[in-house]
Amino acid sequence: MSVQGRRIRLRRTGTVPPNARVRHYDELSDDTQDAVVELAGRARTLPETADLDDGDVVKFTEYYLVRAR
Repeated sequence: MSVQGRRIRLRRTGTVPPNARVRHYDELSDDTQDAVVELAGRARTLPETADLDDGDVVKFTEYYLVRAR
């Protein structure tokens, strides 16, 4: 669930938790795809998007765990 004012970060992960929702890059909205490109492999945050929740995993060039605060 999206909470106003939270920010997300993507962290590369080698494993997908069994309870994680896996989102494929091409299923995401254009704005969320832009955020994934911006965050993948970088130590930065962006405002949370409606497409991704804390604990989701995004399959992009690798698997990335979504962390939101």
